[in-house]
Amino acid sequence: MATLTAHTAERLRTALGNEQAGVEIANILNVYRSRLADATITVGAENTNVRAITIQLKDENGVDLATRAAVLAVLLLDANGDAFAATGGSTGIAIGTDGALLALVAKKAWVLISEADGDIDLTWTDTGTEAAYLALLMPNGRLVISAALTNAP
Repeated sequence: MATLTAHTAERLRTALGNEQAGVEIANILNVYRSRLADATITVGAENTNVRAITIQLKDENGVDLATRAAVLAVLLLDANGDAFAATGGSTGIAIGTDGALLALVAKKAWVLISEADGDIDLTWTDTGTEAAYLALLMPNGRLVISAALTNAP
């Protein structure tokens, strides 16, 4: 089974500010390396400072996963993945009806676990106008980045 590169593990440790958290996340992601390879992220329209976010995890062939899987999610400042979001919104990301969420860094980084069909439902709440993009770190190192989560003033 392949492992995350030393460079990717170091970026996780730096981003999270906790060496052990970076190692644990790398171990979780390595378990799913051979199956989890892609995802789609759909961001719903703003409704009173809230946006629904639907994630569908996919295998290396682009087929929806038919099992539970875990993925690291982070909040970015831009769609290129150049920087992390400053505050993570007024309330931030919360789990919806499908999947599970464990916050690693409040309003900025999470481990997400899908339902048995590879699907995760989230909500983004922000009463401000912070620019933010949800990114999923695929086990192969690729980032899948959402459309903007920014809400109107």
